Amino acid sequence: MKRSRSAPTGAPVLVVDEELPDQWPEGTFLTSPAWLRMMGDRPPGRAYYFRLLRGGRTIAATTGYLIEDADCYESFNIHDLLWRYPPVFPDQERPSTRVPERAALFPFLAIVQPGYECEVVTREARVEEAVRDLLAEVNRWARQSGAVCTAVLYAAGPALAAALDAEQGWHRRSGTVRSVLDVPTGSFDDYLARLSKSGRQKVRWDLRDLLRAGVRTTLVDATGLGDTEVRLRMNLVAKYGGYSSLAVERSRLERLATLFPSERLRLFHSTTTGGDVVGFSLFISYGDQWHVFWCGFDYENPASRRTYFDAMFYSPVRVAQTEEVRTIDYGLGYEKSKKWRGCHTTPRDMWVTDLRGDVARWWEPVA
Repeated sequence: MKRSRSAPTGAPVLVVDEELPDQWPEGTFLTSPAWLRMMGDRPPGRAYYFRLLRGGRTIAATTGYLIEDADCYESFNIHDLLWRYPPVFPDQERPSTRVPERAALFPFLAIVQPGYECEVVTREARVEEAVRDLLAEVNRWARQSGAVCTAVLYAAGPALAAALDAEQGWHRRSGTVRSVLDVPTGSFDDYLARLSKSGRQKVRWDLRDLLRAGVRTTLVDATGLGDTEVRLRMNLVAKYGGYSSLAVERSRLERLATLFPSERLRLFHSTTTGGDVVGFSLFISYGDQWHVFWCGFDYENPASRRTYFDAMFYSPVRVAQTEEVRTIDYGLGYEKSKKWRGCHTTPRDMWVTDLRGDVARWWEPVA
């Protein structure tokens, strides 16, 4: 279903779609049509696709989710992100001791893309102005749709942050960081040389232990994706709280095969001398970037120990160097393991605006 807000002649018009429109603009990987079709159902709530048009031309576009479930997954849950202690992300600041009732924040509009990122796609020369105009129209729509507040989650790029900071109604809160590895040109030794002394030592220990265990990680044909990867993936899902199901993961794999040709996928298997696959990682190629999509491991098999680092870092780096890949995106969070293996970070903070006038008091300082 499509909705649009009427406007004076020549003024921008907000168009809101409940299905990804054919006219969706290509931006970054996480805002690309293929990714949104692939993962658009990952965030909770009902999805909306917002486009600000002038004369039929898209000025700016972004995605949002109207979330009603106060107990939804923590990374999309505005109450948990602002007030839970311990916080959702270890690098977040300690929240205020003044905590509202959970239901007081719902329903809210989360402006975010699946993959834990928020970007506004625009090719306008005056980027910040286009961003502000889109967000202003989206807020009007959210208020009319019954949202208590709007939250921009995991904002990416300086233009979006600057536009939000310039508006008094938006309140900034610490979020987390995104970890990215810059792939060095040359050999694997060049990669090692960029690590800290302790990082290089950890890599050597990992590779030594894998050699002793007889485990090798290699790039394999992605057309063979199937039961092995789903089984190992479900092991990881179970380890971290069962946030998905077998049916969902199988369905997602089927969509992946439909939306991304195998030549855009990089599948790595960690295999024992006996031929058992005890770990895997899967990356999606987008231009000169790779993005981590899936991984999974056979935790009950002792041979899987340390395969995580080889499947996620060492073997992919070796292959990425041969393909002249510039960066590998490892998603949110900056665990020590990512830092020791060469990742750097960029902030992904959050902004919230009150739509009804009874929420802002909870993040204002106590008099």
